[in-house]
Amino acid sequence: MKKNIFICGLIGALALSACSKTKEEKGTEPLSCDNPQLSSEIHKSLQSAISSDVHQFVQRDGRHIIDIDKVLAAANELNVSFSKVELSKDSNNKSICNSQLNITVPASVWQQTQTYAPLVIGKTNFADHIKQQLESSGFTLNDNVFSKSFQYTPLGSSIKAGSATNPSTTLGSEYDKSSIQNVAVTIGNALLGYGVKDKVSIGGHNYNRDDAVKLVNNQHAQVQPENHLSQDAQTASAILNGKPVIVPVPVPQPNDTNVKSSANNVDNDVSEHVLQQARDNNVNANNVINRLWVNMDDTVRKTLRPEENKWIAQKLSQCQAQAANAKNSAQAEYIRLQCDTKMTNDRIKYLNGYSLH
Repeated sequence: MKKNIFICGLIGALALSACSKTKEEKGTEPLSCDNPQLSSEIHKSLQSAISSDVHQFVQRDGRHIIDIDKVLAAANELNVSFSKVELSKDSNNKSICNSQLNITVPASVWQQTQTYAPLVIGKTNFADHIKQQLESSGFTLNDNVFSKSFQYTPLGSSIKAGSATNPSTTLGSEYDKSSIQNVAVTIGNALLGYGVKDKVSIGGHNYNRDDAVKLVNNQHAQVQPENHLSQDAQTASAILNGKPVIVPVPVPQPNDTNVKSSANNVDNDVSEHVLQQARDNNVNANNVINRLWVNMDDTVRKTLRPEENKWIAQKLSQCQAQAANAKNSAQAEYIRLQCDTKMTNDRIKYLNGYSLH
């Protein structure tokens, strides 16, 4: 009888042990370094940091040469991947995923970035400029790929020692976030070249960006600004666009004895029709410059205001001086209007360089 009881007890103990072991096995899941969500999380962090960086740059840069949307579109195309991934132990004997993090800029984007970088950083060597910024982040640059040895916690759950019912879960979300922020700033700075607008201003003149790059790399490059038109071309453009045709009067320069007074180049008798046309041309030019000034960026307008006030005073003085030698009041008004219109149109060309689109 006792023997039977002993056997039954032994069987029960073995069954309980097996059940407990089965429970522990079921509660344990293998750790994994395969975590697609981590790539997505890092990509979002990069986009956010790049967006903040490029907005700050545009606010500081009075040239207005960067299209923010283009930079953000390029940031969206970044590819985040991991290579050489292996599960191992860290110095504290905790499970860790060792890998190489790769952030790849699309080849076409990277090529355009390098092409137009001189418009942002000048003649500085682009590759050296970027590598210098990477020194503190631990990333390296190879062609269009930013890489770094990278560790993160594995995905899965494990049983705590001595407690089969209380698993500790790891979500694979622990990694060096500061290095991601640092490299994002560097990548954002690099992508500014990609974001350069189609039209840029140099010295108050508009150039397409290809010609602008040539001019930055070689100040003697034979390129023509897009807003530099011959008088015949300006007249043709005015006729085609239904605008009043402005007939310029040569503006004499101080101490230039070879330039005759404008009054001597205008007939004594100025018809009412010719005078009214001069008035219309002048009103048109001043309306254009006023709209341009009002619609200009506040920061740029504030910077240019002292220069603008000086130009207004110079225009008034110069045009009054030209009209002073007129033979009669009609001729004086005509000369003053022509002078004012020409100087205003020249100023419009200059200010257009600060209003890129």
